Amino acid sequence: MASECAEAARAFLRAVNALGARAAEALWASAAALAGSAAGSRSVSLWSSSGHERVLAVAPHPDDEAIGCAGTLIRHRQQGDSVRSVVVTDGSRSRALGLDPQTMAKWREREAGEAAARMGIESRWIGLLESDWSDDEARQAIREQLVEADPTIIYAPSAIDYHPDHRRVARALAAAIAELQVQPEVRIYAVQVPLTPLLAGLVHDVSDLQVRIRSVLGCYASQRESIAITRRLRHYAARFYGRASEVEAFCALTAEDFVSLHARPEVRFRPLMIRAWTDPLTVLVGLPERLSWRLRESVRAIPQP
Repeated sequence: MASECAEAARAFLRAVNALGARAAEALWASAAALAGSAAGSRSVSLWSSSGHERVLAVAPHPDDEAIGCAGTLIRHRQQGDSVRSVVVTDGSRSRALGLDPQTMAKWREREAGEAAARMGIESRWIGLLESDWSDDEARQAIREQLVEADPTIIYAPSAIDYHPDHRRVARALAAAIAELQVQPEVRIYAVQVPLTPLLAGLVHDVSDLQVRIRSVLGCYASQRESIAITRRLRHYAARFYGRASEVEAFCALTAEDFVSLHARPEVRFRPLMIRAWTDPLTVLVGLPERLSWRLRESVRAIPQP
């Protein structure tokens, strides 16, 4: 009887915690809307495409490409652009579903393939062992993809992140770009650490693609919990920019700027947590580094047509 009462009490506390977290999320969303209204005319460009772009999305793990820019990749295809995603590591360190690393890697490769199919894009699987790869391995593998795809636009992870693999893949991408001396436009996407309006100079309202985005994200059943967290970033961005429900925001840089910024020392950032209680801390932690990027003369939004 005592154990049943204890379990009931725990269930009640979990329900209260979840309810409170939803209220906190609504509060932070309202705060984002107020901040956006106070900012007035924001210096941002709205997403568009010529319909003749060659797009490459670089994902440190299978699911990062979908979290960061699923709606945008879908829209590129709708506009007639060629689009390819490249998954650098195999995601085998995930402990979801109780799978061993080898089985998890195969599972996540299937998920990535299905997600790409639902976006209507090509997919390439590099599949380096998660967290157990060398910088040279990643640089060479990414270099090969750059040569093959010859992209005009790259959607990329960055050093504005908490995850070591995300930061390392961003630096490997920067090294490959520098080695090849190519000049695509690079658009940094966010996963669990917001770029914030300080850096997000290119805004894409993907509210009308919400159903398709959900379908793509649904392919990653093994990452359901972490994906649910990242949806808050889309929601907050939509409220800030006065859009309907979902916004994907990017920091658009020249290739030279991307390379230069990834030569900087690493700085600590804070990701979104499972509950929304502490979401404002994701903006405050690492704020000086974001400001430094913003204030550097070389960091400027690339004008969009």
